[in-house]
Amino acid sequence: MSYDFFRVADASAPGHQQRPRQRRFVYKDGSPNVVRRGESRFSSFDIYHYLLEIPMWKFLLLILLYYTTINFFFAVFYFLFSQHHLKGMIYGTPFENFEEAFFFSSQTLTTVGYGRISPVGLLTNAIAAFEALIGILTLAIITGTLYGRFVRPRAYIRFSHYAVVGKTDGVPALMFRLVASKKTRIHDLEIRVSVALRNNEQENGYEFFPLTLKEDTFNALYLSWTVVHLITPESPLYGMTAADYERRGAELLVHLNAFDAQFSSNVIARTSYVGSEIVYGADFVPMHEDLALNTVLHLGRLDQFTKLADDLFPEIKKPVA
Repeated sequence: MSYDFFRVADASAPGHQQRPRQRRFVYKDGSPNVVRRGESRFSSFDIYHYLLEIPMWKFLLLILLYYTTINFFFAVFYFLFSQHHLKGMIYGTPFENFEEAFFFSSQTLTTVGYGRISPVGLLTNAIAAFEALIGILTLAIITGTLYGRFVRPRAYIRFSHYAVVGKTDGVPALMFRLVASKKTRIHDLEIRVSVALRNNEQENGYEFFPLTLKEDTFNALYLSWTVVHLITPESPLYGMTAADYERRGAELLVHLNAFDAQFSSNVIARTSYVGSEIVYGADFVPMHEDLALNTVLHLGRLDQFTKLADDLFPEIKKPVA
């Protein structure tokens, strides 16, 4: 299967900080690196999904911005048209009067209503009632969205930053590994890996090949899991050197599906490895250590590897220089 490569999103865009500036289909965090064209900006925009996906600091900042803006809007109305219909208001300078109107608006919006200031007259009461209705609806929406952010299942999986090409039982193999990043019970793991290789016949064309894994399921992730693809003559990676991975723009696309007992729900994790993140002629350092009463898992070793001999395919005759 082959595709033309789409325009690559700018790695310096918001939310893409500290990502390598290079062509890839999928970022390390699993988000796609594809810019959609041919549709309006808002046709594919969904406010609920946006509020679920943005970082927490940005979510809280948006709430604060909305709260300040809507209170400012109603405060301007009270200040200009209903200032003398607010019973209990303490009059002073224009700034102090606006301050009184602003905090009366915040008390109305949140339905706190301390009682010192109260609206008088049909118009002012109607506006205050409308603002209270907006406040009730807003509180429900914000509470629901905040709850959705906390209860949404997340795959607490850490993938090794690098994949390595080494040997397993004397057979060349492509490997990467993963661990549970938190103290959660992850069961029934199923993983699929494919590789994208630049088509030599098309300048911007890519071909996608599914990779057969030594084991593509795992019962429970108590320790680490090293995912292995044996590079046999049937593999699309057979005979490729380190330079070939770079030249053909190799990218591993990883998709993991598992069951998290803590959430009691299925979770999904994705990542990718481009040519610069595939270490040729290397093997991972063991992560676990067996002691008398238990097993120690050294999470700090997830990305550690040792270099091996570079000649992984001695049976392939090299051209004479």
